[in-house]
Amino acid sequence: MAEHASVFYVPWWLRFSHVQTVVPHLDRRRQDVVTEHIRHELADGDFVDVYWLNRTRPGPLFILLPGMQGTQDSTYVRSMLSELSLRGLRAAVLCHRGGAVPNRRAPFYHAGFTDHLAWLVRFVREQEPHTPLYGVGFSLGGSMLIRYLAETGHASHLSAAAAVSLTFSLGSTARRACEGINQLYQLRVLNSYKRVARLKAHLPEFASRVGTLNGMRSIQAFDEVFTAPLHGFKDAEDYYERCSSQQFLPGIEVPFLVLNAEDDPLVARDTLPDARALREHVRLELTPHGGHLGFMYQRSSGLGYYPPARLISFFLQEPSEAHESLSQDVVGHALLALEAGDARGRADEHAGAARPAQ
Repeated sequence: MAEHASVFYVPWWLRFSHVQTVVPHLDRRRQDVVTEHIRHELADGDFVDVYWLNRTRPGPLFILLPGMQGTQDSTYVRSMLSELSLRGLRAAVLCHRGGAVPNRRAPFYHAGFTDHLAWLVRFVREQEPHTPLYGVGFSLGGSMLIRYLAETGHASHLSAAAAVSLTFSLGSTARRACEGINQLYQLRVLNSYKRVARLKAHLPEFASRVGTLNGMRSIQAFDEVFTAPLHGFKDAEDYYERCSSQQFLPGIEVPFLVLNAEDDPLVARDTLPDARALREHVRLELTPHGGHLGFMYQRSSGLGYYPPARLISFFLQEPSEAHESLSQDVVGHALLALEAGDARGRADEHAGAARPAQ
């Protein structure tokens, strides 16, 4: 069985949000996980790529939704697949329509796009009526997952779900992406968007807009020109307002875990939901460190990625959860930092996932 981080220990050099955010992408270790790629044809003439882990094995299925322009090869996805593989568990990575690979039609994915997730859930449920299904969304994938849960309520067919590095306000995150070093993260994702858009220039909807790409400097500008008009939104702000995650939290009817870092450079503290107002089955856990999709920690065998073991323990209800080894002082500090909006938050070297309130 894979090593489970009973304590989320962060070395001093990892106690910086941007280091946490960047280091996983610099990790040259390749998780040796074999997946089966199947391109599924859809009724609307488009397709969806799914990467299956242990597809034909019995047992629960973990549905993984990558973040913005993320793929099955994203570090956080590979780490999750590796942990699941070591435990003999199953997974399906749902690649976003028109993400890293251009799709056939003009519409592509966005934070409120739930069609593919709904299709995959139906697809699996028809073949395996009694298989427990768990959903995991990373960043923008978490926004999709939350909206799906709110739209379907008790009919979601998911036994439980979780989101990692969730952005509660798309507008706030879009503005923060234009600040300081965050612009480097934005540029990386924006360049990927531009590449795919140019590959779809043969479509009339893209041909008329491709000329704007050269001068485009922000994801918000891309959303204004492409995402919003191609998906029925008035403009980027309308898209952000209608698809931001926070408004969908009250509609979730299954156990739901949100794992975020207090120092996430793309998530403003004032956008975090009031943990005391969450429904009893919705759980917000904050770590003092972790950045955006980082959560790197120190273990005896080297650096590890915290979310996989924590998420699996949440879904399978394992008795030894990482956060339960924390002292009340550490948990209490994270609680006070959240409630008081203390952006400084004392850096404790033994910092696990805090449990603000249920």
